[in-house]
Amino acid sequence: MSWIAAGRGGGDDISPFFPASSGLSVRLRYLFLVATIFGGSFIIISLSNYTNILFLENEVQLGISGSSMDIHQNLETYNDRFTIRTKGCSIPALHPYDESIKRFVEFPRGMKQCPNTNKSLLNNNRTHIWVLHENKKHHNISDERIFSCCYRAFSRPSAIKDIESSGIDNRVQYKDCVYFDNYIKATDEFVRVSCHFDRIEVYQQFFLFAPPKKFMSHGTNEWAGDKQAYNVLIMGIDAVSRLNFHRTMPKTLKFFKNRGAVELLGYNKVGDNTFPNLMPLLLGYKDSELKTTCFPYEQSTFDNCPFVWEWFKQAGYYTALGEDSSSLGSFNYFKKGFSHTPTDYYIHTFINEAEKNTGKIKDFNSYLCMNEKYFFQVLLDYIENLTLTLKSSKLFAFFWEITMSHDYLNYPMVMDTSYELLLNKLEASKYLHETILVLLSDHGIRWGNIRSTKQGRLEERLPFVYILTPHSFREKYSAAYSNLKLNSRRLTTPFDLHETLNDLVDLKNIENENIIFRGDNTYATKRGISLFMPVPDNRTCEMAGIDDHWCTCHRGKKLSTDSSDALEAAAHLVRQLNLLLHVHIQCAQLSLAELMDITEMEVGTPSEKEIGWREFMVTVRTLPGNGIFEATLRQTGADWKLAGTISRLNLYGNQSRCIHNYQLKLYCYCK
Repeated sequence: MSWIAAGRGGGDDISPFFPASSGLSVRLRYLFLVATIFGGSFIIISLSNYTNILFLENEVQLGISGSSMDIHQNLETYNDRFTIRTKGCSIPALHPYDESIKRFVEFPRGMKQCPNTNKSLLNNNRTHIWVLHENKKHHNISDERIFSCCYRAFSRPSAIKDIESSGIDNRVQYKDCVYFDNYIKATDEFVRVSCHFDRIEVYQQFFLFAPPKKFMSHGTNEWAGDKQAYNVLIMGIDAVSRLNFHRTMPKTLKFFKNRGAVELLGYNKVGDNTFPNLMPLLLGYKDSELKTTCFPYEQSTFDNCPFVWEWFKQAGYYTALGEDSSSLGSFNYFKKGFSHTPTDYYIHTFINEAEKNTGKIKDFNSYLCMNEKYFFQVLLDYIENLTLTLKSSKLFAFFWEITMSHDYLNYPMVMDTSYELLLNKLEASKYLHETILVLLSDHGIRWGNIRSTKQGRLEERLPFVYILTPHSFREKYSAAYSNLKLNSRRLTTPFDLHETLNDLVDLKNIENENIIFRGDNTYATKRGISLFMPVPDNRTCEMAGIDDHWCTCHRGKKLSTDSSDALEAAAHLVRQLNLLLHVHIQCAQLSLAELMDITEMEVGTPSEKEIGWREFMVTVRTLPGNGIFEATLRQTGADWKLAGTISRLNLYGNQSRCIHNYQLKLYCYCK
């Protein structure tokens, strides 16, 4: 279809055939001209294709939030039969507005807004907090003489003695009040302000600042490392598939496309939820490997794990870690977090206090608002402020948004304009001239009606990744950048991003001559391959460390749910669920209520098939609780085993309240 895009702007040549007054667009007139030349039979096919393009163009331009983007940049992505097609992996191309998906996509008009949005009693900038006197009337403040506000700084104390292990990452220490009635200079990182009228608290809010800090290795806040180094800024959005990002955040998408960011079209998740997809990115390990490396038991903290930010800290970077939820945090959801502060800037302490004291609008799993302000906006404002604070230094930062996107397919639409605004500010400040920016997700939405569709199943396994590099990087490290673009259409994983970050610690790794030298090594056989090296064309899910259950390269054939193979597979899946739960007597024994779907997967080489194994993807509903579970099972003769973990496709709510293991909560129905 590239010839259609090429016809744009060619209207002067074909206008004699179809005058402008005819009402036909230039591109449609061009189609008629081609049909006239090549014969009438062609016009039927062309008009059919053009109708599809018009539909797609209208969907994307109208979007769901009303922004536009150049559809011709996306024709190849949306209209190819395959998103990637290599010797080792073929991933089918999916239309973002496929008929099976369209009905689920709508702006979340029923979503509750943060309360009292225009009635805040306080406001702030990067250095001060002040009273909005015009809003006192909303808080029944009528007499200035008996009104005052208490500024209380708080922090995470360094001492951990006498702190229970369950709250070691949530420890907090408050300073005494400093009173003001008009404005106050903010000299602290975390601040709680409460305002009183006639000795009664009428308002409180939390404020997050990014003050300069002395870097531990050389005692200053000035950059003392490699002058050619780049900031590395990673911004994650939880539970958004690649195509749902296209549907729900078109303004943010347009920003990255217009600046030549590389999109990883074959980025495949390697685990079920957030944790098993972030550990390969941040540590290079599968979550199942942590027990033998740095996280030996459930009550451990993560202090002994060699996170990627440690590499950058040793290279002289400031480091930052922040999520916009404490209760659902990647390191805190039924986990202990960190006993020692992991990075130079670490906002868990702030988010935890703000969530407990001012969390509003709990929309299923998470609080959306910090009083009148969205938590995701708190995170974005902090990113902007931190980049301004450390503009003369170098920063490695990992930020993760959870609150808005975790539970609902369409809520990211609410964030689109805010993300675009932040990105434009970073560009205007020239911060992006010296920064490698990665915007990514961990997986698509894992439950709900869309997940019951074939496309929804694939989308859940295909999150998005955009990597935006400065022009100076593209020129100086041209071989590495060419490989990055090549890998856009190769099978990639979080393990690869981990190796890519490793290369950015020391840029000598990716100088042109070193890229060529490394090509002679056995890098291509590793589970994780730096995206600055060419990912092999013959790479399979097995080579990339992707379990068959998560692999999107495999094709399948539907089977009858009444077949003996289907019933045997379903029975084995339920047995596996009960085996996982057997030591937890508070969980009910599950039984098969319905075999909902079974597909035989085309996996393995002919020689492997001769051994006699088959794989089935099975979906069942169990009782009690009506849990819906999906798993891939491998059959070898009479033996069955899981090929990966078991997914839960519907929400469990309070059904699992009696168990505190983050993995088993998916399966347990409390007696």
